[in-house]
Amino acid sequence: MKVFLPLNVRIDDKKILFVGGGNIAMHKIQTVELYTGNITVIAPEIHDDLKKKGFELVYKEYEEKDLDGFFLVYAATDNIEVNRRIKRDAAARGLMVNVVDNRELSDFISPAIIKEGEMTIAVSSNGQNVKKTVALRNRLRQMLKKKE
Repeated sequence: MKVFLPLNVRIDDKKILFVGGGNIAMHKIQTVELYTGNITVIAPEIHDDLKKKGFELVYKEYEEKDLDGFFLVYAATDNIEVNRRIKRDAAARGLMVNVVDNRELSDFISPAIIKEGEMTIAVSSNGQNVKKTVALRNRLRQMLKKKE
């Protein structure tokens, strides 16, 4: 069984790579962009909404050398074999990878978050029950709104 340690990682001045430019990547980027705009997306095709955000966009198929210079990597393609290759290549370089929607292959997972100014509340089920995690996050968000 995979066990994940909740922690906050310093990412100022760190480059974050997303391999994949579709809906899967778009969903994860929505959280990451709350903390940094230093995001590069590599994919042959990139979601129209991502094109408007000012990230570095590279239109191409993934190659191992694409990992050069990155701190964190998100494998967010819809191809499990490509995601596995990204994971293997990154592991060989000592890079941590989130294989989106596959906790067994991931070095880290992203919690459901609430971000208000400098405050962040993160909710996680250790990657085992995403629906329950999101539901609890949404309940907490509602509770906070009632107290305002």
